[in-house]
Amino acid sequence: MAEPAAKKLKTGAELAEDDAPVDESDSKGVRVLHQTKVFNDSVHGHIELHPLLVKIIDTPEFQRLRFIKQLGMCYFVYPGASHNRFEHSIGVSHLAGELARSLQLKQPKLKITKEDILCVEIAGLCHDLGHGPFSHLFDQLFIPRILPDYDEQHEKLSVDMFDHMLEKNNLKKEFEKHKLDGTDITFIKEQIVGDREMKLVSTFTPEQGIVGGLAISNGEKELKIVKKNYKEGYHMLRNNQGEKGLVPTALVEDIWSYEGREVKKSFLYEIVANKRNGIDVDKWDYFARDSLYLGISNPFDWRRFLKFARVLDEHDGKQICTRDKEINNLYDMFHTRYTLHRRAYQHRVNKILEAMLVDALCAADDHLVFEGKNGEDCKMSEAINDMEAYSKMTDHVMWDILSSRNKELKKAKDIIHRIMKRDLYLYVGQTQLKKKPEEVSPTQTPPDEASQELLINEDNARREIYNKLTKRQKEDVEENDIVIQIASFNYGMGERDPVKHVKFYSKNNPNKADEISRDSMSLPREFSERFLRICTKEKVGQVPVREAFNEWCTTKGFSPTFPEASS
Repeated sequence: MAEPAAKKLKTGAELAEDDAPVDESDSKGVRVLHQTKVFNDSVHGHIELHPLLVKIIDTPEFQRLRFIKQLGMCYFVYPGASHNRFEHSIGVSHLAGELARSLQLKQPKLKITKEDILCVEIAGLCHDLGHGPFSHLFDQLFIPRILPDYDEQHEKLSVDMFDHMLEKNNLKKEFEKHKLDGTDITFIKEQIVGDREMKLVSTFTPEQGIVGGLAISNGEKELKIVKKNYKEGYHMLRNNQGEKGLVPTALVEDIWSYEGREVKKSFLYEIVANKRNGIDVDKWDYFARDSLYLGISNPFDWRRFLKFARVLDEHDGKQICTRDKEINNLYDMFHTRYTLHRRAYQHRVNKILEAMLVDALCAADDHLVFEGKNGEDCKMSEAINDMEAYSKMTDHVMWDILSSRNKELKKAKDIIHRIMKRDLYLYVGQTQLKKKPEEVSPTQTPPDEASQELLINEDNARREIYNKLTKRQKEDVEENDIVIQIASFNYGMGERDPVKHVKFYSKNNPNKADEISRDSMSLPREFSERFLRICTKEKVGQVPVREAFNEWCTTKGFSPTFPEASS
């Protein structure tokens, strides 16, 4: 009797046939079925992704995100914080689609198309493609140390990597299969990094070419938005020379400079990265995901926000609003951000670990190279201009240094060995930086977060504290042995209340957006606090640096706090 034939294992393509279909129609109205993939996500459960999203996920450029920790060195403080940019990006894509479809269902007059939704999902999926090793440590700490004049963020690198991914994997043909063209690709990139523009009010003539603190060329009218409503009454803008400055809101007005979608669909730009008030699906996912893996509670309920989200007309375009009774839910969201920064992202030990790894990467930069385009070698700091080389850089750079036999990497290797042995830089103390508001006229440049921000920065503080050491103490302690870090905990908009930039509607008038009077409500009144922390790299400097720091604080009128001496 013949044995039954062995069951043939299915290939990936055959497995796709078991997945759920997406029902679409082609240009002739003929029904077409595309296969989605179902992912079991630790935060959102079973989620369904469009086949074009799966094509993007199945590229080396996206798979690279599996090897970049979402919270960088925080994993060395919280053992559960092992999640990566890969799953976060999938989660953001899922939530972007959920919000867009919710608005489409509730408000058909918005005419949200399936192409709009797919573009929003792709933007959510690709918004973090540009993260370097250990996430924000790379673009916020390492790159500024090596390239002080570099003024871009990881979002710009995400767009560069997105373009590289499309070209290298021939994905434009896949986009065309799903009726996405060049305008749609522009829309996707604008959602990730899009620079809105403002123009100077035509009746205003700047004196001596200065607007607020920003130099303006003759005839220059349009300015790039760096951060809208950076401070109360001021926008952070960039001129044609790339210089940034604060400009009073009264002197400029909005113009629609995006090309991917018309102004009537301006609300779509608020889904993935909301530059108006910071309420976006990127935060929804990382609040939920980071809280889960850190073991920190997250009171914000994005599903409830989804139920009340509604698009209404405002003078500067359509925007996403919510019910007036949801104001406390929004404060819970922003307070979650504050809590995560205080307890995890800017945890004292996490920041010490970051400082040590940045020192190691800086020491290794000239001696650790990656193959870029045309086979050229690129240093880590050069790879930001070569996506072929950049795509090879992940958290594994730490192990590349440790496993290298290159003697030039000894200094970097020694620092990483200290991390592994928990021989960390020594915490000396901290002080809270007080706020000293100053009177500023509407056409002047205002003070930054606190009036002393420009005077008390990390470099100035290090120099001033070092200069308070005695001549004898300086024989044991170098200025570079002192590590200064300024930690800012806020609701996402510095000193300002982000909820003031949210419009609400009422039960009786769901089509009219308005602000809420806070006078009779029990709501937060303070939204920011800043601390200066000081460490030393070697034990020999701990006592003299502590004495110098105490004297420096007394001079500045600050109250230092120090750790209790171990018995």
